[in-house]
Amino acid sequence: MTDQSFPKSIRVTRGDDFSEIIRRGPYAADDVVVVNVRWGKAAVAPAKLGITIPKKTGNAVVRNRWKRWIRESFRTQRDRMPLGTEIIVKPKRDAVGSYAAIRKSLPNTVARAVKKLPPRVAC
Repeated sequence: MTDQSFPKSIRVTRGDDFSEIIRRGPYAADDVVVVNVRWGKAAVAPAKLGITIPKKTGNAVVRNRWKRWIRESFRTQRDRMPLGTEIIVKPKRDAVGSYAAIRKSLPNTVARAVKKLPPRVAC
């Protein structure tokens, strides 16, 4: 059994990183989520996740539910995420979410966004 924890080392935590990824990173979307990505600093590091939930999504209860669903989906499918990527996920405007829909959507949307990334440059 693989480690299923969600430590700080696999989270995008800095506000500047969020802004940079959203502004400059390629994105992919479906009916449930919008995903922005960029290459991280280390090619073999695990994928990192950042979540942003706009207030238009709903009240605090709804926003927190979305965060729990996205985190859990990422945590349980971490082995399907490309190594060395930093991923920002947010709900699609007017999307009605469910854990099952997010779990199905997240890996596919991330894969489509990563295909748009330029090839990683070896240092």
